[in-house]
Amino acid sequence: MKNVFKIVAWVFLGVMIIGFGFMFFLGKDLESTTNLEVTPVNLSALVDGDYEGHFDHGRFTNTVVVTIKDHKIVDITFTKLVDFDWPEVREALIEAVIQKQNVNIDTITEATATSKAYLKSIEKALRP
Repeated sequence: MKNVFKIVAWVFLGVMIIGFGFMFFLGKDLESTTNLEVTPVNLSALVDGDYEGHFDHGRFTNTVVVTIKDHKIVDITFTKLVDFDWPEVREALIEAVIQKQNVNIDTITEATATSKAYLKSIEKALRP
């Protein structure tokens, strides 16, 4: 019976350590990414073509290709997604950026850090 108790205690301890590690990973870079400033871009300075942008910040690292035609954003494709990507957030951001023709948009509620990370990579792609 003592051995069963020891095994259960070790398993419980292992699960707790893994759980705390996972929580640390999820919280890491969250505040700094949430507080990022996303600045508007000037599309009139860009010629037609594909522009790649990369945002490197822990689990929020992502890469995007933005297609410009006639000084307008016509397509946005993420080639590397953030860890724990929310497809509905990503699609809503793509739609909003294309509609407003800028990265200066409202972030998605409850996905502020993910929104900012995606917007920063788009901004970096469009900076001449």
